Amino acid sequence: MLEYWFKERRTMVDFRRGPLEPYFDGLAARLKERGYSHTYGRHLLAKCCLFNSYLVDQGITRSREIKAAHFQTFMDAYFADFRSTGCYRARNEVWVMLRPLFFYLIDEGVLKPVKPKPLPAAYRWVLDPYLRYLREDLKRTEGTIRNASNLLCRFLDGLGEGATRTQMRALRAPSIEAYIKQYLKDSPDNLRRMVGTLRGFLRFCARQGYIISDLSVLIPSVPSYRLASLPKGMEDTALERILNVIRKGTAVGARDYAIMLLMMAYGIRGKSAAELLLEDIDWRRSTIRIRAQKGGKEVVLPLVDAVGEAIISYLHHRPESRLREVFLSVKAPFLALNGRDISHLVRVYMTKAGVKTPKSGSTTLRHSWAIRALAHDSPMKAIADVLGHRCLNTTFIYAKADLKALRQVAMSWPEGR
Repeated sequence: MLEYWFKERRTMVDFRRGPLEPYFDGLAARLKERGYSHTYGRHLLAKCCLFNSYLVDQGITRSREIKAAHFQTFMDAYFADFRSTGCYRARNEVWVMLRPLFFYLIDEGVLKPVKPKPLPAAYRWVLDPYLRYLREDLKRTEGTIRNASNLLCRFLDGLGEGATRTQMRALRAPSIEAYIKQYLKDSPDNLRRMVGTLRGFLRFCARQGYIISDLSVLIPSVPSYRLASLPKGMEDTALERILNVIRKGTAVGARDYAIMLLMMAYGIRGKSAAELLLEDIDWRRSTIRIRAQKGGKEVVLPLVDAVGEAIISYLHHRPESRLREVFLSVKAPFLALNGRDISHLVRVYMTKAGVKTPKSGSTTLRHSWAIRALAHDSPMKAIADVLGHRCLNTTFIYAKADLKALRQVAMSWPEGR
């Protein structure tokens, strides 16, 4: 299969040696099957061949001697004399080219599958029950649980020997105060997140008897004035300008236009758009299902004609794939987009359209939808359901952005005398 990518005999010689020689044909076949372009496929295989030569130089002659760490040491050697400020970006580009080989070797049993980093054994006695409490009792999302685990591991690391089951009972306020002081220069959002996680953890420890008293009461709340600023949305003219700069005739443009129109029409998060599946759209009943996010609930909404037409137009360009996600990358290996990808493309088109807001990204489109829905007298409960808010208080933030209604109830300014 290598002959599909390379015609030169002298090039083939480099592939027919070393510990990776038995796997290059299989990797080449996989790249062809997944639709890699001829130019990029050759470039990718050439980088893998360079990695193979590195293994030979290290005295590795058998595939069973290859370790995952060799990918890291190869890149260290590759960029040893790299003096440009763009080293991080270049390093990432090389890893992107080696990644298909890395996962192919896992599938072939040469490398062991990558496993999530386990909890430190020294902390499992307290973190296992707490994370289970978050998952089963509080119904927190896996992302929230993962973030809490990372933060609490750092907290317990800071306690040192005080993180054992015996020493934990002697935990006192000075230890907690010393840890929090390290984060005082962080942004208010990060500080608020850290304080909230720590307070919940200490309350749990007190209930379970891991600590003598509830020390969470000693941690002050970080001020958060929810009504101190207006949600930042965009005018309808700005939304039209964004749509107008998208080149709908291309595969990328058709996909991005469908994504933007979907988010503008329903006010959904970028992650919700990324997780939209083909079966979530019922073409016969003309409905679309928006999956639950952040503990909200799933909703089924009427499919707006313009959104349906945009998605159909994109499906004509969508690459063939076993993936069920609607929106895929336009280049091989045709992976599903994620929330960050979608937020990035929103920022790109806002910049192209010359639309400036304090915060750009998918959240701005979400705010814009909520403000427009409120201006059209949509019920607050209906807005909350579409936005996926569990608590109406979260949705009421948008009530203060309805400037038209606020002007009607505003008191007139007294005339000067």
